[in-house]
Amino acid sequence: MTNLLVLDETKRHPELRARVERVLEQVAPLVRETTRLELPSVVNFRLITPEQWQADSAADLSGHVQRFRTRKPRWQAPVINLIERVSLARFHQVAPLLGGVLVMGATAAGPSDQSTTMLVPDALRHSGVLSRPEYLAQLIAHELTHHLQSLATRHREVWANEKASAIVRSGSIACLEEGHAYWVDQEVTRLLFGEAHDIGDLSKSTLSDVYRKADADPRIVKMRSGPDLYKKGLALVRPAIKAVGAANLNRVWTDLSLVPTRREVKQPKRWAARLDRLSPVESLAPRPAG
Repeated sequence: MTNLLVLDETKRHPELRARVERVLEQVAPLVRETTRLELPSVVNFRLITPEQWQADSAADLSGHVQRFRTRKPRWQAPVINLIERVSLARFHQVAPLLGGVLVMGATAAGPSDQSTTMLVPDALRHSGVLSRPEYLAQLIAHELTHHLQSLATRHREVWANEKASAIVRSGSIACLEEGHAYWVDQEVTRLLFGEAHDIGDLSKSTLSDVYRKADADPRIVKMRSGPDLYKKGLALVRPAIKAVGAANLNRVWTDLSLVPTRREVKQPKRWAARLDRLSPVESLAPRPAG
């Protein structure tokens, strides 16, 4: 049995805490049914201040680097330490804009099989997520899916046992995780409301002036200059699930050889075809180059 916990660590948003709790109880069984993945024993959602979001997000980043560092030869530590310092410096440059305004939700590794989702009430308001129940349901379904993914991969430890860099989430892993969560949140909102709902479709009039100003900041514009990770991930995952089903796709969480290659991310039908060639009881086919 899963214990669903919603904590208001700000001590200022009891009504929002109760609202998140109701939605989480509503979407949890739908996320489990849609993904065919197990829920962890405890699901943590936290309402926190922007400052706490920055501190906890930085700690999560450092935690992933530490887990990566322990898998590499000791002589590589100076380079890894430099990468960590540069990554944290870049994060802190934009963290106030992200955690306080732009980021609607973020899920980090927790103890044992648990994860924790961080929600900043001000950011939910600025982004328009609280304007309609469909968008809060989408956000909670999306972030809850990351809990299930992390349980299946043991916070990517399963993959990292074969490839250390998997622990810090490479491009193809990011596409896989976000695309899968995006597919789930669209399915869940369709079940709840009769059609899929996407926060990205929110009218700009719903966004606060603070959000619009932060979103136009050159540092944020530069961060978003590449392909949309969510849409790119959905384009990867949707054909694969259509080909093999959600349950068979779940083999990817415990087998690194099934993670899509860079070439397959660019050509999703290749990944869907490779998965389709494998039955659930067959040994895995050789990983294609690219």
